[in-house]
Amino acid sequence: MRLWRKLQRLSLSSGLRTLFAVSASDHSHFDNFFRLFDLPEQFPVDTARLESQYKTLQAQYHPDKVAGGEDAERLQAIQKTSLVNDGYDTLKSPLRRAAYLLKRQGVDPEEHNQAHFGEDFLMHQLMLREELEALFASEDMDGLEGLKRQVGQDRDAALDRFQAQFDQQDFPGAKRTYNQMQFLDKLLTEIDTVEEKLLDY
Repeated sequence: MRLWRKLQRLSLSSGLRTLFAVSASDHSHFDNFFRLFDLPEQFPVDTARLESQYKTLQAQYHPDKVAGGEDAERLQAIQKTSLVNDGYDTLKSPLRRAAYLLKRQGVDPEEHNQAHFGEDFLMHQLMLREELEALFASEDMDGLEGLKRQVGQDRDAALDRFQAQFDQQDFPGAKRTYNQMQFLDKLLTEIDTVEEKLLDY
């Protein structure tokens, strides 16, 4: 807390402004999470290597290593650790990883309308949500498990489709599939929430 108050008092100093400027020679790998974790820039990720690199980077940039250093040095370590954590969370999650890949291609993954989904997909989603409501009302746990398997299979198929489209540089198609993945991930979360309610967690 004292560190942040001190940083606020120093916020107009040229030294602190220099701290926030990322040096291309020192920090260029922080501009690309795949480069940061020494992974190929593609949708499939070697999770074992991701975990290993994460531990290595955490140890390398941990703020405790400069606990006795200057305020600027300590803040820089905090910033780097935050970027490492953000990069790990982004690459570990298939949904966040897909969005990140699209952004790196200049595609805004969050800009969409109903036309991006297709009428068949939207009708299917509506039917699945109506089924979820019915299963919740009847407290049908077996039915919920079956629905979860079905939605999980739909999500896995969407992941495979995104990978194929991205590899073929069909970025508009990959974006549409990403938006569908968002729907499916949200539905899986809703199913988990309903199960927890029925189990009285």
